[in-house]
Amino acid sequence: MTGAYTMSITDTLNDAAQETVSAGHTAYEQAHGIDIQFRRFAILLHDDTGALCGALQAFTAYAEVYVEDLWVAAAIRRRGYGRQLLARLENEYTGRGYHNINLVTNAFQAPDFYAKCGYSVEFVRVNAHNPLLTKTFFVKYLNEYPKKAQ
Repeated sequence: MTGAYTMSITDTLNDAAQETVSAGHTAYEQAHGIDIQFRRFAILLHDDTGALCGALQAFTAYAEVYVEDLWVAAAIRRRGYGRQLLARLENEYTGRGYHNINLVTNAFQAPDFYAKCGYSVEFVRVNAHNPLLTKTFFVKYLNEYPKKAQ
């Protein structure tokens, strides 16, 4: 490293840059005795023609699962498909050493839906400028790791 540095902003990392970042994270975590277990994945819902009509995008890290996005096509909302995508996620990671599933939603999105699916509110970050953007942080503990009393 030369001592002269520049910064730039990009929409995505190319493969070489992603490998460099991943290798750096992995080395740091291993030096501290941690296994990140990072993996991106998606659970997809298709109709009988093969058209995509729902998706849950998530990743694993440090024995936790993080839901990044849950989408169901407008034409089939309120028919239980969102709940089924979450159930599939929970079934995939229960009993595999993962402690909990985490997700964040805005007030205009689906906080009531996640509560009905058994997710507990950890905290709420109020957006005083635009209440529709108030964020609710949810967690669902998997069977083998119940939430400890405080």
